Amino acid sequence: MANVLLSNEAFLAPLKERVIRHWCVALSGGVDSVALLHFLRYTLNTALPIIAIHVNHHLQVSANSWQDFCVDLCCRWDIPLHIADIQMPQSGSVEANARRLRYEAIFSHLTAGDVLLTAHHEDDQAETVLLQLLRGSGPKGLAAMPEQIETQSGVIHYRPFLGVTRADIQAYAKLHQLVHINDVSNDDTAYDRNYLRLLVIPVLRQRWPSYAKTLARSAGLSAQLVQWAEPLWYEILEDCRAEQDNTLDQTKLAALSRYECSAVLRLWLEERGLMLPTEAQMQQALNLVYQQGYDHHAKVTWRDVVLSSYQNRLYALDAAKIMPRRGRFYWPRTESTFCIEDIILRREKILGQGLVLANGADSVVRFRTQGERFHAAGRVGSHPLKKLFQEWGVPPWQRARIPLIYVHDELVAVVGYAYHAHKLAAENEMGVVFYMRSVDSKTNIR
Repeated sequence: MANVLLSNEAFLAPLKERVIRHWCVALSGGVDSVALLHFLRYTLNTALPIIAIHVNHHLQVSANSWQDFCVDLCCRWDIPLHIADIQMPQSGSVEANARRLRYEAIFSHLTAGDVLLTAHHEDDQAETVLLQLLRGSGPKGLAAMPEQIETQSGVIHYRPFLGVTRADIQAYAKLHQLVHINDVSNDDTAYDRNYLRLLVIPVLRQRWPSYAKTLARSAGLSAQLVQWAEPLWYEILEDCRAEQDNTLDQTKLAALSRYECSAVLRLWLEERGLMLPTEAQMQQALNLVYQQGYDHHAKVTWRDVVLSSYQNRLYALDAAKIMPRRGRFYWPRTESTFCIEDIILRREKILGQGLVLANGADSVVRFRTQGERFHAAGRVGSHPLKKLFQEWGVPPWQRARIPLIYVHDELVAVVGYAYHAHKLAAENEMGVVFYMRSVDSKTNIR
């Protein structure tokens, strides 16, 4: 078995319906990924281009030497190599952050039709099942790592070694005299996976020598259950969607049982690419769904996710993208566009629309603090901006992120919502219209 690890037929069979552009190996420099790259380069009979990607997390003092090792290896084997540098955040789980950022970096180099190959093997799968059990996961968690999955961008993530043991890979590496690096962090039992691998699994293996295959079989059965049930949950999710903003209708959610609601919320969060809550956090989320008085703002937070309820809708938000904007920004009349953080503001002259600004007056962009009043077009007199936002149905977390246009210290426009009643352009007057869009969006809001 160690001579070939897999036959060509066994390797290619799961991909027989796929149209493949490139093979791409995630190369850490460890024995598993080096063996996979060698297998692809020298054993598999393929005419498709092969590339490798190495992610440098900068977590170890030897990280740069690992990168140098991968560069040298790919030069010797004549394989193009991409290097991805990532900067780890200061807070949160090191393991979770490293995994998330690693895959983000890898997928940024790939396009539709590429196959990402990772060297996860049977022992990795068994460890994943045990970790999911200890976290109290349901069938989807116990399904562990799928053999293959296609991303929204059309990249196929394929794990060809899930039926191959760690021992087989090590024997293959020894047979072919493959040089590789050893990550000393794999010996640190402070990490859950290492604790299982080094202290728990050896005891299990003594009592149940085939534990890895048994757990892998359980993962496969769980995956079949998920595959059968998921279309049903998607139907329920579709029925619970609100009409806009990728939100959920809270009334429809509250009509479900707690089990059903939990399944729908997990599916929705996964669809959004957001971190899933723990069981305790999910119970808090369910309490939020079933609460009374939907018009007030309530929320549950975990990691970088904020689950918010407002006006009978449930929002799943990235905490970093709802932080209040602050400051005063001078916008010269000579500039038609203006950038602040992740938004682009634009103004355009249109006959009979927008505001009449004397002599093309300069503007100042501010954001809501407290106590602002505004005389919106169509209203009698000025009103607290807070009340206007409530009437317009603006969720609380968005209110301090909406640009306010001031001219001569007077609030004249709330971008995307209203202009000042006394400054509207008549049909025969040239007015100024303000637009806003996020940096990653092509849609203007005026």
